[in-house]
Amino acid sequence: MSIAGDEAAPDAAEDAFDRPISLASRFWEGTRFAGGFLAESFFSENDRWFLWSPVLLGFGIALYFSLSFEPPLWSGLAAVAVSAAALALLRQRGASAVFAAVLLCIAIGFAASTIRNWSVSAPVLTKPWAGELTARLVATELTQKGAISALFEPLSMERLSPDDMPARLRISIRIPGVSMQPGETLRLRARLLPPPEPVEPGGFDYARQVWFQSLGGVGYAFTAPELIAPPPDDWTTWLATLRANITRRVQTEIGGAAGAVAAALITGEQRAIPEKAVVDLRNAGLSHVLSISGLHMVLFGGSLFWLVRAGLALVPSLAQRYPIKKWGAAAALVGATCYLLISGADVAARRAYIMIVLMFIAVLLDRQAISMRNVALAALVVLLWQPESLLGASFHMSFAAVVALIAFYESPFVQRLTAAARGQGDGYIFGLIRFAANHIVGILLTTTVAGFATGAYAAFHFDRIAIYGMAGNMGALPIVSAIVMPAALAVLVLMPFGLDGPALWIMGKGVDAMLWVAQIISDWEGSDRMVATAPMSSLVLVTLGGLWMALWRGHWRFIGLAPLVVGFAFWGSDRRADVLIDRDGALAAIRAIDGTLTLTAAKPSYTAEQWLRHDGDARTPAEAAKTSLIKCDALGCIWRGEGRPVVAFPTTLDAVKEDCRNAEIVIARMGLPRSMRKDCGAKIIVDRFDLWRNGATALYFETDGTIRRETAREMRGDRPWVLRRQSGREARKAQ
Repeated sequence: MSIAGDEAAPDAAEDAFDRPISLASRFWEGTRFAGGFLAESFFSENDRWFLWSPVLLGFGIALYFSLSFEPPLWSGLAAVAVSAAALALLRQRGASAVFAAVLLCIAIGFAASTIRNWSVSAPVLTKPWAGELTARLVATELTQKGAISALFEPLSMERLSPDDMPARLRISIRIPGVSMQPGETLRLRARLLPPPEPVEPGGFDYARQVWFQSLGGVGYAFTAPELIAPPPDDWTTWLATLRANITRRVQTEIGGAAGAVAAALITGEQRAIPEKAVVDLRNAGLSHVLSISGLHMVLFGGSLFWLVRAGLALVPSLAQRYPIKKWGAAAALVGATCYLLISGADVAARRAYIMIVLMFIAVLLDRQAISMRNVALAALVVLLWQPESLLGASFHMSFAAVVALIAFYESPFVQRLTAAARGQGDGYIFGLIRFAANHIVGILLTTTVAGFATGAYAAFHFDRIAIYGMAGNMGALPIVSAIVMPAALAVLVLMPFGLDGPALWIMGKGVDAMLWVAQIISDWEGSDRMVATAPMSSLVLVTLGGLWMALWRGHWRFIGLAPLVVGFAFWGSDRRADVLIDRDGALAAIRAIDGTLTLTAAKPSYTAEQWLRHDGDARTPAEAAKTSLIKCDALGCIWRGEGRPVVAFPTTLDAVKEDCRNAEIVIARMGLPRSMRKDCGAKIIVDRFDLWRNGATALYFETDGTIRRETAREMRGDRPWVLRRQSGREARKAQ
């Protein structure tokens, strides 16, 4: 027995030694199999590679905006040159050539961003300004409160040299009886401020958005504009005047909320739409109807295409001898171009125009009009032209909807269902029933697919989910498609002849019906659900997963489910600040142990509303300020919450001394002397000078008892749209 046992022992040891080798070998074989499967799938779909070029371009643009400093212009051009040279050298090397092409696309996106920044660079106000200015009026919009929001190009400003003057200014004029025409040279007195900074670290950066519009200041006028010179006789002035006249005509003839919405659908001016209508449309999932985008361009251009083609088909001699379909496409191109100009050529409208132009050009060239390749081309044009579009909700939602719809309808399964739904040989009655059923099902499917595709982006950008958006779109889109937009086309065609009255009446009734649907659904309980802000990583994972499933065709596209699931799983994982302090120190919010925010002021403000919205909190600022945790007296306020650090808000220097002994966090609206800061026993001190230098501030309570500080300035980096603040010593001297 001992001999047998001795012989068995080495065998067992040898088996134990071989087991990890066998596992490693299997793992290696599995890895090689997976790699081979991915490589085979990738190279078998080389006809789809082009669809990923705008995605790679987007990576380069995202890299540019993620930097904490402004890269020099030559860096992007150098990256393009190097990657292009690498591609030329490796063009016959298979996988190496693909990798070089990927790098080239990323480099092009980065270079396009640096060039765009250089092209729009213009002075920005660095401090509040008040005085007299002379400026050329570019455009005006009437707000829902009756004020005029005017865009000016300044010609002279008191105490500012031409080199320091912003290229454009946005000025609100609340003075009754003011009448202005685009192109006029005007003189007025105004108070202007630099474009606002984010209300919290990592929040929406309005200053960055308007930097790419060359907008260097915002404010209000306190005198009525005085006419200095009439508008010049050029096409831009003529177009701006035409837009203003159309807007005024539509608003006055239709009247009320319907008139404001109808004008927005034609000229793109939304500021006059009542808040109630905006809220109802948002809660019903119909906010996209207000922004002139793909839906409007397709309905407008498509209606014109159908009308021209149908009219020509009534003349047999033309229909049989000439390509009337191409004539209709050419007419639709002209009509879409006119609509773009009249609508104000907003970012979403320009993007939709590019897509519809590609669609009708495909018709002229006897190509497939709607395809994923055309969408990729449109995305390339938009990103090369305006790289900053990548950061906006409009870009995300419009392209997400279009990509998802094309991917859905080009799938073999859906195509088989579509072919079966068309049917053949039905009688007249059954044909009408089938047509109506197909139309209803088509709207339902389109709304569902587009809703799922855009839902994540709506939640990310607006912190809201329209629970009943499908019902809203089912009820309103047939009205928009069959009544509102065809009537809008008729209005623009008939208005020059003074025959637009009936078309305006029809359009007004259609808009009234749409608003009625929106109001009914908005009144449903839970129609507007707020959600907390998600981390950027979740949005990136959801986007990549969705693109992977939409752009590939083989079975390997289902790999995209993994990042989709992970992205949604971590959607609500973004940690929210425990203390928020606005950039002026006038408002703060402290998070209690139950996770809710307490505001230090009940007065409604944009900052308070944004803080609550980002938190997924539906309370009003007044409701969020109701608490027993804050006690105030003549010297300031103090916040005490169970298991949380004590936060003090002193209003005098004497109160600061006391709070430094009793509180762990001191937030002072005044500047504190260096000696007082040095002797203060609080863990964190935030005073006026800190906020002046760093902007809005967030504090985080760590588990080890420390308090971490984040500022808007740190998150924004040293970029052209970020104001260079004075040092602490210079700021104290200035005071």
